[in-house]
Amino acid sequence: ILKYCQNYYLYHEYISEGGNMDKKNLIERLKKKDEDALYIFIEEYGKILKGVISKTLWKYPNLWDEAMNDALLSIWQNIQYFDPSRSTFKNWCALVAKYRAIDILRKEIKFESLRLDEDSKIVDSDLSSNLEIEEVLSLLSNEDKKLFENIFIHGLSYKEAASKQNISTANAYKKVSRGRSLLKKWR
Repeated sequence: ILKYCQNYYLYHEYISEGGNMDKKNLIERLKKKDEDALYIFIEEYGKILKGVISKTLWKYPNLWDEAMNDALLSIWQNIQYFDPSRSTFKNWCALVAKYRAIDILRKEIKFESLRLDEDSKIVDSDLSSNLEIEEVLSLLSNEDKKLFENIFIHGLSYKEAASKQNISTANAYKKVSRGRSLLKKWR
């Protein structure tokens, strides 16, 4: 918090002095990994980045912060690749933010496609008895077996089942996907 307050003070001092740091100087300071310059960059360009991200991820406002963090990190780590002869700094930053948001959107769409329909079950009519279900689930590790039971037998959502087992939702999708592949091979 103290660092934030110091940076906030530096930014407002910079503004009160007329903002005499030009874009070229800001870019050079960012290339030197000057954290004060990063704070000034966020204050100057943050709204632009947020606008690009919110337009790209309009359907997923819960992912905006992740996209903003990814964009800022990407700009910070790749500032040396900015070429003023190809684009303005503002446009370059907006493109970096857009590509980061698109990457996050692709991940989200991939996870949504992994979700099973609510009516979908592992077992169908030929595996109706509890013994057969236990036999099939015994191929899985205990953790994966519990996850399958919570989702497909007890009807919990992926998020609820993941929370119950102290794993991320993304990890739950991966485990179910791998488990389904294993079960398909067995059948």
